[in-house]
Amino acid sequence: MTQPSDPLSDLASALSQEYADSRDAQRERAIAELEQVIQRVPEQTEFTNSRRYKVRSPLFLLVALGLLGYALNSGATSLAVCAAVMAVVFALITWQHRNAGQHVFMRLTRRQLFADTLSAPVDLLDIVDVSINDEGWLTEQKLMLRADAPLPVHRSARQIFGNQAMALKKPQPQIRILSAGLVHEGITLDCDQIADILNAYCQAAHAQQQLDALRQEAQRDS
Repeated sequence: MTQPSDPLSDLASALSQEYADSRDAQRERAIAELEQVIQRVPEQTEFTNSRRYKVRSPLFLLVALGLLGYALNSGATSLAVCAAVMAVVFALITWQHRNAGQHVFMRLTRRQLFADTLSAPVDLLDIVDVSINDEGWLTEQKLMLRADAPLPVHRSARQIFGNQAMALKKPQPQIRILSAGLVHEGITLDCDQIADILNAYCQAAHAQQQLDALRQEAQRDS
């Protein structure tokens, strides 16, 4: 003899399935939105410095040599010494920057930032604020980190106006990256463009973290 069905049990089962279907649909929408945020940036973006010193330094060197010639002819010893020092400095800068714009010194992925003079990459999830300044000689990227963020070790670039990334503990953990401009695919970026790229990658990193969590949750529920 067939047992009559329990209306309350059937209703609970239907509501449970409806809730599960609604939860899965919401999760799928969230996953799709997070994937869109991630896909706004390439999997990897590489940067070089600009050629500003490859152009400027020879010009300043010529000026220094002209000043040195004038000082020697006029017998101005102090001026000659100053001009000679300037000529040596600008000659050194010219030589050090002879290959400017050819070497990738900084790289962004959807999870990390890599820089030549850092011992380890920086997790983008640790970055809480970004500020960019350009004084005409050097572009400075200041990346403020969480108070408990691990810091890599940095080494000296040993180049005048070279590409230098530094990991600093005070006044709070931060990464500072100095370079003669920042170039991507042959285009020199201004401060706003650099900030937009960094912020977009940081957003992608947070979206990736949330996406990983949702996918793990989906696997547990399946």
